[in-house]
Amino acid sequence: MSFQSSHNEKGTVLLTTLLIMAVMAAVAVEIIDDIRFAVKRTINVSDYAQVDWYVKGGEDFTRSYIQDTLQGLSDTQMNSALATPQDYAFPFEGGAMSINVRDGGHCFSMGGLVTEEGTANAVGVRQFRQLLIAIGAGEADAQRLSDVVVDWVDSDTQRLANGAEDGTYLGASPAHRTANAVLSSVMELRNLSGVDEDLYQSLRPYLCARAGGRQTQFNIETAGSTDAPLLAAILGGAEFIDLASRILAERPSSGYQNIEAILAALSDAGFEGREFAQDQISFTPQYLWVELQVQFKNAGRQAAYEFELLDNAGPNLTYRGWGVESFRPQLTEEEPQ
Repeated sequence: MSFQSSHNEKGTVLLTTLLIMAVMAAVAVEIIDDIRFAVKRTINVSDYAQVDWYVKGGEDFTRSYIQDTLQGLSDTQMNSALATPQDYAFPFEGGAMSINVRDGGHCFSMGGLVTEEGTANAVGVRQFRQLLIAIGAGEADAQRLSDVVVDWVDSDTQRLANGAEDGTYLGASPAHRTANAVLSSVMELRNLSGVDEDLYQSLRPYLCARAGGRQTQFNIETAGSTDAPLLAAILGGAEFIDLASRILAERPSSGYQNIEAILAALSDAGFEGREFAQDQISFTPQYLWVELQVQFKNAGRQAAYEFELLDNAGPNLTYRGWGVESFRPQLTEEEPQ
């Protein structure tokens, strides 16, 4: 074997060795990246699993707080306690939990648009239309939207004059049908024909999703000026928005306490409305709205709940939603001039 041949063979071996080492180094880097990603993913899964336990604990705490503390109060005491939202903070190692509890009676019950059997409820539909007008919608737009919503939630397939049934939605992308059932969440409104994001956001603070036949129960004792559109709809029309604002602003320090006091205040103001739904005015909370947030290390969760307060029984969970989108925005009270 010549010297030149031996030199070439050694060079080939060296190049092959370097190539193998380069490939192995690249494979090692990939393996290390996979291991690092797997470790990080495992940590994240563990953190989120821990957060979920904190959320469950927060829900259990809220239920106990309502049953053992709030439901033991008199009507006057409960109204006083919920005159402003109750905020609770629970710091713990690695994170914190916050819970906001407030009167859930300041929203229009979308379940009131239909009866328990699923047929349109004339009172609820009228009130919904008047609420829309009270918060700034034109009469034509309010009529159209109320028809669209009723067609979505009622049990029949007959299209209202300005509504939308299956034929409308089957032509959409993606195609779908009407629910023919009450809203499971207010967020479901985004599926409806003609409801864009701006319209949805303007409606969201005033609405809540409840079972069919559940009419709005408006606690007048804890309501603020931003709730006047809801009260106006219950009084019978958007034209009573100024009167509703006056009734709320002139509420006695001890509250109205009974319907007779409300009727007297309305009479003094010259109110002659014939569609006032007196049975939808309450003087103590019927529902509580709860928003919970948990942050643990790099993981976070948000959840919203509605509890119905039942006589001689613990709180009944009627709604559970996940994510900040399930929260009900709070309108800011206007400062007096």
